[in-house]
Amino acid sequence: MEKLGFNIILLGMITSGKETQANILKKKYDLKFVESGVYWRKLLKKRGAEGDWIRRTTGKGEPAPMILMKKFLIRELSKKPKNKDLLFLGNPRLKPEAQLLKKLLNEKKQDFFAFYITLPDREVYRRSFNRKTGNMKTIYKVLDTKKIIKARIRYHKKQVSKTVKYFKALNKLKIINGNQPIPKVTKDILKVIREYKKWIEN
Repeated sequence: MEKLGFNIILLGMITSGKETQANILKKKYDLKFVESGVYWRKLLKKRGAEGDWIRRTTGKGEPAPMILMKKFLIRELSKKPKNKDLLFLGNPRLKPEAQLLKKLLNEKKQDFFAFYITLPDREVYRRSFNRKTGNMKTIYKVLDTKKIIKARIRYHKKQVSKTVKYFKALNKLKIINGNQPIPKVTKDILKVIREYKKWIEN
């Protein structure tokens, strides 16, 4: 498989298809996932201080504590394989997290490019309620209530938008329309990846 030569940050509205696109990219490129969502879901089931902390935040539609995110990012960067690039799936969401990640990557002299997949509110609700029947049924029964979905949408519009603006100001982000067929979303992402790869190689 092809090595990109830069890391990818894949952000998006909830249920926008980030994981689907990430898995498609992983089949095409040598990538290692950095998945904060998976980590937080594990912590939701964990006993102890960190588990309690996550249940008081993400379990109510709020972002994970910055301290835990910093710990997570530093740990994942330290485990990066030499022959792979990283794909940050769903993180960093907050602007301070994005600034931290950029600083950590700069220290390691690593480049990145970010994507944000958009989705209309009505489609977020539809997909959220539909996914309760999947493999993560128990977790989504907790996370995908109407009240929590509303809070998460509000959080994206208020907080994640700041991260998107930050990356755009660096010329490091492309917005992708997620309200279209999966192959079309993939095509749009791959086009940008090819263009950015060509640009950094020239």
